[in-house]
Amino acid sequence: MKIKLFNNLLLKVLSVITAVMLWLIVVNINDAVGSRPMRNIKVNVQGMEVLSAQGQMCRIEEGTDTVDLTVYARRSVLNDLKPSDFVVTADLQKNLLYDSMVKIEVSYVGNATVDRIVQSRENVLVSIEESVTEQFKVSVDTKGEPTYGLVKGSAIPAQTLIEITGPRSVVERINKVALEPNITGITGTMVRNCEVKLYDMENRPIDGTYLEYIGKDTGLEVTITTLNTKLVGISFDVSQAAPEGYGLNTITYTPETVTIAGIQKSINPVYNLNIPAEALNPDRQTGKVVQSVDISQYLDEGITIPDENDREIVVTMEIVPFESVSYVFRDDQIQYMNIREGLKLDEAEARMLEVTVSGLASDLAGVTMENITVAADLSQCGRRGVFTVPVTVTVPDKCHVPEDLQMTVMLVDVEGE
Repeated sequence: MKIKLFNNLLLKVLSVITAVMLWLIVVNINDAVGSRPMRNIKVNVQGMEVLSAQGQMCRIEEGTDTVDLTVYARRSVLNDLKPSDFVVTADLQKNLLYDSMVKIEVSYVGNATVDRIVQSRENVLVSIEESVTEQFKVSVDTKGEPTYGLVKGSAIPAQTLIEITGPRSVVERINKVALEPNITGITGTMVRNCEVKLYDMENRPIDGTYLEYIGKDTGLEVTITTLNTKLVGISFDVSQAAPEGYGLNTITYTPETVTIAGIQKSINPVYNLNIPAEALNPDRQTGKVVQSVDISQYLDEGITIPDENDREIVVTMEIVPFESVSYVFRDDQIQYMNIREGLKLDEAEARMLEVTVSGLASDLAGVTMENITVAADLSQCGRRGVFTVPVTVTVPDKCHVPEDLQMTVMLVDVEGE
């Protein structure tokens, strides 16, 4: 009886052991150890504050601050894994190697058990540089055009200068700091918030990841105004275009009209831009003279020429020598002015004056003795005698006579007749 009971107990124990072994086999088949990839896990670089205290900065080489993980664990565990279950760090203070790489450490912080973790890279590549701060002017480059009939007036950024701090190699590449508001269809005054963009000498964008500056995350505001436009004529004062002894025979210029811009009350009374005499031929050239004149410098305050290409006017002039014609005036053709009481001209003396009139041939063609006036001023002759007196000659427009003409006269007493 005892032998039978013992045999039954042994069989039961063997059955339990067999069942456990079968269960383990089934579990290992259904929940075997496998692997799962975890892509692009961000590496948390620590210890930056240590470098900052030393006036340095750490710049991470692009693409080296992420790592791919391959996790080995049972299938039941793998199915529930998340990227947040892993902490990936690179500590500059503890694991900096050769001033150019930082060892990557991976930790699993989940509640399950993983067999092992294989990482795609061992180090983050870094560049440690001096930290510098420089000031840059903020420029505004607008995109698009306002509503038809309007042009952009002013575009003023909320901040005209910004300080940028970062690695020397990056800061020294910055050539331009720009705001680029879109002004398509705007009217009046508008405010736009714009991303702050950085460019190098070749107008290529600069990555601002390792730079610190105002507006990096929030942008900067730009206030844009619009102006009304008007088409007006252009005229030049040609009175001083030719040097002495020469005349302006012809003048042409292009364009002959220009579009100006300003607030409505400023441009309403303007119909023509009058360019002063000093703008033409400042070098006193002769012959065919071609000159470019920047007319924008002669605009009234508050008025602009919006198209930069219209600000330069090409002027072509033909400056030729004057021709001259001489006229002889007899005594009875000369007006004697301001003769003192008790004096008179000596009638026995024959007086004549030759006057040379110069000008362009086209202007001289209309000149006759009838439209020339000759007057001698005797106001300084207070007694009888022979005097040299100034003569004033009046000629038609665009004609010229010498300014220092004089003649000799003899005065006698009236009582001597």
